[in-house]
Amino acid sequence: MIFKRRAKGDPATAVTAFWTWWATGRSRVEQAIAGGSWGPVLIDEINALVTAIDPGLAWEFGAGTASQHLLVVTANGDRALRAAAERWRRAGPAPDTAFGYAASRQANPSALDSRLDLDGHRFELGALRFAADVDDDAVQVDVCVWHPAFPDLPDTTRVQIAFLALDWLLGEDGVEIWVREIDTTGEEGPDLTGAELAATVAALMPAGGEPQWTVLSGNRGGRPVLASVCVPLKAARWPAADTHVRLDVPFRSANAGGLPVDGSLAALHAFEDRLFAYADGPVLVAHESADGVRTYHLYADRQAAVDALAPITASWPEGRVRTTVTPDPAWKGVSHLA
Repeated sequence: MIFKRRAKGDPATAVTAFWTWWATGRSRVEQAIAGGSWGPVLIDEINALVTAIDPGLAWEFGAGTASQHLLVVTANGDRALRAAAERWRRAGPAPDTAFGYAASRQANPSALDSRLDLDGHRFELGALRFAADVDDDAVQVDVCVWHPAFPDLPDTTRVQIAFLALDWLLGEDGVEIWVREIDTTGEEGPDLTGAELAATVAALMPAGGEPQWTVLSGNRGGRPVLASVCVPLKAARWPAADTHVRLDVPFRSANAGGLPVDGSLAALHAFEDRLFAYADGPVLVAHESADGVRTYHLYADRQAAVDALAPITASWPEGRVRTTVTPDPAWKGVSHLA
C-alpha cells in the first residue's frame, strides 16, 4: 500500500515525533498487516506523521529481505526531498527480524515474474524486454522498454509500466543513479530480459566502490574551462548531502588559457588530497578550472562537516579562498556538469 499527503511541519521535530510514535505504534501496524485490515485511524495517524516531515513524501509497507516487513518513506522521485527521507531513516531504530526501514523503494526483481493489473488490463511482466545503450563516459545507461501489449496502449500507460518495472528491477535509487533516459517502444527489438538488464547496470558500478572521474572541457566567454567530475553525478549516491559548498580557489601559475600549471597545479593536487582525506567531511563531487581560479563543488549533510573545511581553506598559500554555502537538496549547483 502507498500513501501520500499534504501539509508542512518542522522536519527535525517531525522526524523525532514519528519515531517516538513508532515505539508504541508499530504493534498496531503489525496487527494491521497480519489481519489485512487497515483502519482509517491508523492510516490517518501515519499520514499526519509523514506529512509533518514533508508533504511530498510517500510511505508504504512491503515485504522485507532481512526483515519480515519493510517500511519505506520515499521522495517519490523528487530529488529535493531525498535528503529528508534519508534523515528520517537515519534517525530510526536498527532493523530487527520484524521491521526494516528504507528511504527509497528497494529492488524486488521477483515482481517481474508476476502480473500487473493496470487501467483495466492485466500484463505479464515476464514478457517485458529491454534495450540498453551504455554511455561509458557518463557511467549511465539509456533504457528502452518493450512489451507485446505496448502497441495497443497509450504512452502514459507504457511509461507507467516501464517506471514500475525498472523500480522493481533496480530499486528506486538504482534507477536514479544509473539510468539516464527511459523510453518505451511498440516495435519489437529490445531483447534483454530483466535479469540481463540488471547485470548490465551492475557492470557500471565501480569495482571495490572506488569513485570514477571523467574530464570535461569547454569554453566560457571564449576562455577555456576544464572540469573533473565524479560520475555519475547523482545526489542519490549521497542522499543526505543537501548543502552545496563552493570553494573558489585562486592560483598563481597559469598557462595562456588561464589553467593551472607547474607549482600551482601541484599545490591544487595537495589541496584536493586534504579534502579527500577528511572522511567525515563534505564529499567532493567536481571541480572546474578557468581564468586563474579552480572552483570546487562539495556537498555536506551537516554544518559541522562544512565547518571542518575552515583550516584547509585558510592554509591555501596562493590567495584567499572564497567559500559559499547554499542549501541545495536538488543539486542545482552542479546541474551544468551532470
